[in-house]
Amino acid sequence: MSRRLLEIDGRVLAALVIGVFFVTLLSVRAATGTTPWAKVGVHPLGSSFADLRSVTSSWDCERRGITAFPNNPCDPFHRPANYPRIWTKVGHIGLGGQDTVALGIALGVLFFLAALAAAGPLTLGEGAVYSAALLAPATLLGVERGNVDLLMFALVVVGLLLVRRSPWAGALPIVLAAVLKLFPAFALAVLVRRRERWPAALASVVLLVVYVAATLSDIRTLRHVIPRVVVDSYGAGVIVEALRLHHLQWVQSAAEVRYVRVAILALGVALALAFVLRRRSEQGELDEKRLDAFWAGAGVYVGTYVFGSNFDYRLAFLVLCVPQLCTWCRRGGSPAPWPVAALTILVVTLWLSSAQPPLPFGLQSWYVGLRFPPEEVLNWLLFAWLCAALAAPTVHRLRPRLARAG
Repeated sequence: MSRRLLEIDGRVLAALVIGVFFVTLLSVRAATGTTPWAKVGVHPLGSSFADLRSVTSSWDCERRGITAFPNNPCDPFHRPANYPRIWTKVGHIGLGGQDTVALGIALGVLFFLAALAAAGPLTLGEGAVYSAALLAPATLLGVERGNVDLLMFALVVVGLLLVRRSPWAGALPIVLAAVLKLFPAFALAVLVRRRERWPAALASVVLLVVYVAATLSDIRTLRHVIPRVVVDSYGAGVIVEALRLHHLQWVQSAAEVRYVRVAILALGVALALAFVLRRRSEQGELDEKRLDAFWAGAGVYVGTYVFGSNFDYRLAFLVLCVPQLCTWCRRGGSPAPWPVAALTILVVTLWLSSAQPPLPFGLQSWYVGLRFPPEEVLNWLLFAWLCAALAAPTVHRLRPRLARAG
């Protein structure tokens, strides 16, 4: 009996945990009239699926002949549109604000189904770790907000499921996601991983460069209207802003901010190089599906970290790294040292990335009161480790050539 239990796919455990979690939330809502999101580290905005309402309200505006980009007068929170103009055109097919709740629920379900599909078979232990990552405050923030990044996650997963059959078929959903939200372009790292995928990668990059050139004015507008805050955010820009608030009052001009940000990234890259050089070239048992998911998730994280400030719901892409990290922890062969520490930091980061993380024993108020958010240190360490993991195969291939040249 115990042996049969151990043979159960860990995704069944993860699905059960997710189901119990949301049944509990709905039961509390039915009993009290409110969903206890704050208890799990998510600060609600007072309206369900608040981020999605920014999109659906723009559809109402467009149908009434009101331009909703970049300023959306129909948004209930008076927020500017922080997504490409193409989103505002969807309203012409008949969708609008009245569909927000249905679409928000569909987004959440789609995200969890995609996450389970991307993982592949899991052991029970891996299923437990995967559940912890999927139900962390950073991930649930996107679910509660109904953020469209959940759809980008699902499109990237579709690309991962197709890429082993055909690099070109796998590239299409990822390119579509990049057209809709730009940042998923970093998931194209999965095409760079194998030489036979390079033609599809090159064609995808060329297509996206043409798209960026054609919409450059809108992209510049988005860069100015997207809010940049320390709370519920990650990225090199977030570290700079957190330091400015309490420690680096002399950093005021845009040039000074840029220098500090470059210094933070340079230190991260230097640490990544130290990780790579410390690790000898070794290869464990390969699981192509897990490696593809790892490269896509790590690519999105590293790319978005470099380019500034991102809301924490984008950390959901780190979930794609969990199965491969579990493999390295169990079997060895990781391209960077200490995979157990990397996996621990990843899960802890997902749980601490919240305006009010669900800490026990009264630690929450102490943690929130700290002058510098500790999760940003963990984000920086994770950035360095993932950079090392992505760069290590290339560095190890070049080592013999460099040695001969030396």
